[in-house]
Amino acid sequence: MKAAVALLLFLSLFRLSFSLYRKHFFVNTFMTWKDAQKYCREYHDDLSTVNKEEAQLLSANSGINHEYFWIGLHISPNNREQWIWSGGEDENIDNWHTGEPNLLHTEKCGIVGKYNSKLYNAPCLWTLPFYCMNVFELILVRQNKTWDEALDYCRQNYTDLASLSSQRIMAEAINNTITSQTAYVWTGLRFMAGHWFWVSGDDLQYKAWSVEGELQCPARNLRCGALDRQNNVWRPNNCEDKLNFLCLKKL
Repeated sequence: MKAAVALLLFLSLFRLSFSLYRKHFFVNTFMTWKDAQKYCREYHDDLSTVNKEEAQLLSANSGINHEYFWIGLHISPNNREQWIWSGGEDENIDNWHTGEPNLLHTEKCGIVGKYNSKLYNAPCLWTLPFYCMNVFELILVRQNKTWDEALDYCRQNYTDLASLSSQRIMAEAINNTITSQTAYVWTGLRFMAGHWFWVSGDDLQYKAWSVEGELQCPARNLRCGALDRQNNVWRPNNCEDKLNFLCLKKL
């Protein structure tokens, strides 16, 4: 059983604008930290790296059936006073619970508390559910294509049309599309079989619709979702319009 949430890190390069973000997958299987790391590296990229905001979002997952879950945090084997992530990153860690970390000689792996989103250290041999992550790029393609053409292009050259499934990703998408050649930019938002959805399968809990709102029965020519980068909202759009678009690429 997996539940995915996405959070974002920003990066930009000359010419090809893109952003990086982490998508987290909850694995409701109880494993030691080392076995969880092995599982994540086999089926995803790694055990999850999280910041304070991500820890709060991951803890809110209703599928978690235990008080704690593993993330990729552990003590560096080269420095018993340094905490690092499974991938080796020394990312800022500012979300410890009061009094943590402690008992460093026996509790060398990091967990998150479901009810307060705080970090604790724990014995690595505990068996707990855990989060794995994949890392993606959010890429602006400055070519004018219909929604279907954009979808085909993204799936042939990258992974998929992008889903703007959180406020942070939305903010970075807006920043990422500053150099777009069109006022609207295609996303992976589509209306079909009576509802709107992201073609990548991401959750549609976060919404940023324009004043037209989330049309429950849009006209047949208004069933593709575009980012209105000037007003910072989504809008139902004619699928045959030729626009720049945002692709998703798994690293």
